[in-house]
Amino acid sequence: MHCSCAKRDIKTWNPIQIHNCHTHIFTNRIVPDHFLPLGLVRLLSRHWWSRRVGWLLNKVNPFSDDDLFDRYAAFMEIGNSESQLEIFELIRGYYPEGTKFVALMMDMEFMGAGDVPQSFDKQVDELAGVRDKYPDHVLPVVAADPRRKDIADVVRNCVEGRGFAGIKLCPPLGYYPFDERFADMYAYAQEKGVPVLSHCSRGGVYYRGKITDDMLAHPKDGRKFKKTGNSEFCDHFADPANYRYVLEEFPRLKICLAHFGGDGEWESYLNDSWHAGDEESCISVILDLMKDERWPNVYADVSYVMHDTRFHPFLKVLLADPAALRGIWS
Repeated sequence: MHCSCAKRDIKTWNPIQIHNCHTHIFTNRIVPDHFLPLGLVRLLSRHWWSRRVGWLLNKVNPFSDDDLFDRYAAFMEIGNSESQLEIFELIRGYYPEGTKFVALMMDMEFMGAGDVPQSFDKQVDELAGVRDKYPDHVLPVVAADPRRKDIADVVRNCVEGRGFAGIKLCPPLGYYPFDERFADMYAYAQEKGVPVLSHCSRGGVYYRGKITDDMLAHPKDGRKFKKTGNSEFCDHFADPANYRYVLEEFPRLKICLAHFGGDGEWESYLNDSWHAGDEESCISVILDLMKDERWPNVYADVSYVMHDTRFHPFLKVLLADPAALRGIWS
């Protein structure tokens, strides 16, 4: 069979405009010292060690393609790049010309995992430099954490003074998205139409500090939580139901709930489906938020989730619903 594009360069053949709406290009210099156990962050920050330790960790479980330590080693090896520019140019090489990338910062300074070598301001400067070199390809997004002083002013300066395109939240790092310290930031984002993208799935990076007694009750509805390990406990921060409190106060806010609940939720659906009376799934909560006419600007992205082809038929079912189709980003 003859294919008319077989001899074309994949870099120039681009029949559609691609937007990668969820890209990270930060280096390991914004990763806290104790993000990994046993001093592995700084050990793996050395190129020689990252390759060899990655090989060794892979041998710990050679029969798995999804070994946690192997992924940590791969994460750190990419993070060893000299700059965000180097990582961006590596990623860009896999896409056709003209692709646009939403580049999301991370603010890990307050997650209780030790010192962060590179300052927040330096990360902003470096990402702005990538955008300056590729102004038609990079849409930088500033990370917001309510524990950072004057966060509304920080965001406003990045958007108005540095040309940033949006705001990135990661509640599992130890806060709720309805934190009152975000009020001025949300008011500004709603007024100016600045989009907010928030991590909304179980797992991933999480708060490493002490789980105190005053954290064992939900600040809004008073639900009592068990004192579990940090990884499990931080799922409370990521609960999509938390965004109802944000949207009730800022109904026109543009917000994307990243990862659409996460691959664990999608896996659970494939195994058990949903039944009346069951505990509400994160996916169903997000769908309800997207379909609610009071909040016309709620979206979800399927970044990372769609790496598993088993989920593709479920996505097709969701996209058959016009209300869901409006809100899902690929």
